[in-house]
Amino acid sequence: MNENWPFGPLYSSLRVVHMSQELVGINLEELCIGTVCKHPVEDRRGVLLLGPNASITSDVIKNLRDREVSELRIDSRDVETICAEDASPIALAVERGRKERIAKTTPLKDLLVDRYDEPLCVERGAELDNGMLLAKQQFGLLRQQLRENVVLATDGFVEIANNYAGSLVEDHDQTVGVVGAAAASCDVDDRSVRMAVLGMAVATEMGLTGQQILEIGLTALLHDIGFNLMGGAASKPVELMNEAELWEYRKHPLVSVSCVAEVPHVSEGIQIAMEQVHEQFDGSGYPRGVKSHRIHNYARILNVVDSYLQLIFPTNERRGIIPHDALGLLLHQAGRGLFDPRVIRAFLHIETMYPLGSIVELESGEMARVIRRPRTGFAGPVLQTTAGNRIDLGQGETTLVRPVCDPEVDQIRLCPSVLGNVLWHRSHPRLKVG
Repeated sequence: MNENWPFGPLYSSLRVVHMSQELVGINLEELCIGTVCKHPVEDRRGVLLLGPNASITSDVIKNLRDREVSELRIDSRDVETICAEDASPIALAVERGRKERIAKTTPLKDLLVDRYDEPLCVERGAELDNGMLLAKQQFGLLRQQLRENVVLATDGFVEIANNYAGSLVEDHDQTVGVVGAAAASCDVDDRSVRMAVLGMAVATEMGLTGQQILEIGLTALLHDIGFNLMGGAASKPVELMNEAELWEYRKHPLVSVSCVAEVPHVSEGIQIAMEQVHEQFDGSGYPRGVKSHRIHNYARILNVVDSYLQLIFPTNERRGIIPHDALGLLLHQAGRGLFDPRVIRAFLHIETMYPLGSIVELESGEMARVIRRPRTGFAGPVLQTTAGNRIDLGQGETTLVRPVCDPEVDQIRLCPSVLGNVLWHRSHPRLKVG
């Protein structure tokens, strides 16, 4: 056991060198996802398991585990490559509590399982919903720790990020469609979890590594914890605050960072990103008004995601905006320089013109939900009708007429002429009146 391992146990090594064959015995759990084994891999009886130049993926490890393979024999020249000691210190959690290590430099995008032709998995949907409940419990524990003025334990939040990152790998579209979809209500805790998932999805599209993506998830989960120490300064809805109250409100990122300043394993980079989540690319954000690439990359990603979530959920002042129109509003504001163009482009790729989980109307008058992104382009998603039928618009099976409001959410549509009349408030997006 490595006592310096911060987020879970390392699996003990079992390496027996066979000098005559130049083979090394390792445990299955020592394989590092995202690496390539240049030479054949055998089991301990000498049976060939993997051919030369085999990529180590989560599916490969799962198949070996299903075959009850626990020990492998690999060429000694591959040890440093596929059993990298500098694997990410944050591992993706998988079934039965096991952890699979992700190579520090591996883009998570390379590990995504292609589920395009598959229906949504009922069991996975239940796991995603349960993840929200577990996150709620973790935020409750955090509030208790803050009241008792003890050093925060972040292991539970790391586990939340781990689990959702694993869900993105297993089925990106279902994870984004379930966690990132609009709902009837969304409190601060809920939004932090949704930000974490959508932020990790955007980072995946941008080619960030497993470690960076999990750090983004942790940043999102912790970025608003300062509200728990601010009392009345955070209790009133933002849209009803006067300027003095908004001044206090805009300090909450600094309070959040102070909560984790002494917490082991919350890096300086994560703390900087937590402070800058509400900074805008054009310098109009808060708390310090920094701009452009002076804003941490994690914060630029989460700022776009947070703005989207603020739009699609109802507030005390207005109804939620349907996801299709909210995305159009983000694109319009990006044209004014409010957001990082690279992040907006990646966000459009993960959600497309008709965001995952949203409702559309077909030419037959039937309603359908978006369940998969199109293979190419942005306008031909895969749908599931209310009757449970799958429709691939990319195959020209029918015509999509328009996006519509979700009957379970208090939503409105925005006509294109309204987009130019939106005032983006420093603390929240607000529609001009008149």
